[in-house]
Amino acid sequence: MQLPMKLGIGGGIMFSISVFFLFIAFPKILKSQIHKASALIPGSEMRNLWADLPIPLDFRIFLFNITNAEAIAQGENPIVKEVGPFFYDEYKQKVDLVDREEDDTLEYSLKTTWKFNAAKSNGLTGEEEIVFPHLLMLGIIMGTLKEKPTAMGLVGKAINSIFQKPESIFIKAKVKDILFDGLPIDCTVTDFAGSAVCTILKEQAADLVNDGENKYLFSFFGGKNGTIARQRLRVYRGMKKRTDVGIVTEFDGKPSQTIWAGDDCNNFNGTDSTIFHAYLYEDEDLVSFAPDLCRSMGIVFEKKSKVKGIKTNRYSGNLGDTSTDPLLSCFCETLDTCLKKGLFDLSKCVGAPIIASLPHMYLTHEMYQKNVTGLHPNKDEHEIFVEFEPMTGTPVSARKRLQFNIFIQPIDKLKLMKNFPYALLPLLWVEEGILLEGDFIKQLKSVFTVLKVVAAFKYIFLFGGLGMCGAAGYLQYRKRVSNTMEVTKMPENGSKPSTRDGDDEKKEWPLNVQTLQGAAVPANLD
Repeated sequence: MQLPMKLGIGGGIMFSISVFFLFIAFPKILKSQIHKASALIPGSEMRNLWADLPIPLDFRIFLFNITNAEAIAQGENPIVKEVGPFFYDEYKQKVDLVDREEDDTLEYSLKTTWKFNAAKSNGLTGEEEIVFPHLLMLGIIMGTLKEKPTAMGLVGKAINSIFQKPESIFIKAKVKDILFDGLPIDCTVTDFAGSAVCTILKEQAADLVNDGENKYLFSFFGGKNGTIARQRLRVYRGMKKRTDVGIVTEFDGKPSQTIWAGDDCNNFNGTDSTIFHAYLYEDEDLVSFAPDLCRSMGIVFEKKSKVKGIKTNRYSGNLGDTSTDPLLSCFCETLDTCLKKGLFDLSKCVGAPIIASLPHMYLTHEMYQKNVTGLHPNKDEHEIFVEFEPMTGTPVSARKRLQFNIFIQPIDKLKLMKNFPYALLPLLWVEEGILLEGDFIKQLKSVFTVLKVVAAFKYIFLFGGLGMCGAAGYLQYRKRVSNTMEVTKMPENGSKPSTRDGDDEKKEWPLNVQTLQGAAVPANLD
């Protein structure tokens, strides 16, 4: 086989491999394998990571110290100073998993555990004392004012009984007691008002921790720490339809909620926020259901980004505006009482008059910000964002931030708050986040190393095949040109060939095509 043919065949094979396998078949195979790897298949690595992430999430808590408690009681607006962060390692485990083969779903319960991390708390220990509203006391007062204002007289008597005639709703307490260890609640009282309120608390306050007979401890997170949530979640495993992985189908045994005013707000939209499908697109809003907010929330594409050398897509989100967005208006009890931009009423969700916002009331209507001094909202420190590696759907960096607030106002029937101002009082804010490091980053980068190698081979085969085919064509062309030139070559002595008919027409000198030599002279001419 001659060289041009060998080059042509080799080049054709290389070109075909690059086009049909590396350009067409390999991307499809890769996409199929990534989708398969992201499904919650029993026993798979993804399932194990999803159920029990071996590394803790970062959980930081910032509290607002009240610096003018006495002045607030006389009608001045609150002045606050942020204290923190108090850093905790947060472990989230999905327990009691049950697979439902009939509809490709998976049920689980969520267990959350927080452990204080002194090394990352910048010298803070939790022993620091701050001035802070007694959350249970203020919650009882504001909850009653909202739901049953005619009972304020009874509640006033119960406050004096249970909390032993407090001089203020503000207390000086250790941070660790406010957050986890708990403040004492004495329900050994025997008077009618105190007993009635304590009975309601024991039935409805899930965050109370028993501390003896009719004695309890109340804190913001203590009642949830190390416990399994009562409500179970049911999500798609993504084995039948890859893009459905993690999408919530049931919460607390129900296909939708019933606490809000419309289906748009009661329906479960999106995933459980701990997993998303692979191959995310820029124009795709990512939606997840947040049980602690009793609602679904979306984040939207913001920009291209890069984290630890990995190309990512950055998404950001906020709480929206229930007063102007028709899709969110069903979160309002009435249109007249809708909270304005950036606030979300958690009363129906958590059973307490807590108002959610972004930290420092970032992206919140200015009417709420102007009544509090000491807030400094900014994008970098206070927004919600996630940075995904889009091909695998892996969150490389994420920060979920939320602030808890409570309204205060003057209450004529309650001496403790008779002269209070109208204000939204910030309590604390939390940040739950993750930044992949170490082995996780190495594994993710190894995927792209393989893709770079494949891409290199793809173009090597493509251009190598084209080059070989081009070289084969060129050599064949040269060969034909050379043959033609030899065929038309004149004799060296310049003599003319004889003609058969004696005319003047010039005839080509006969050549031996096999040897490219002049023809032998006939014998009779010798």
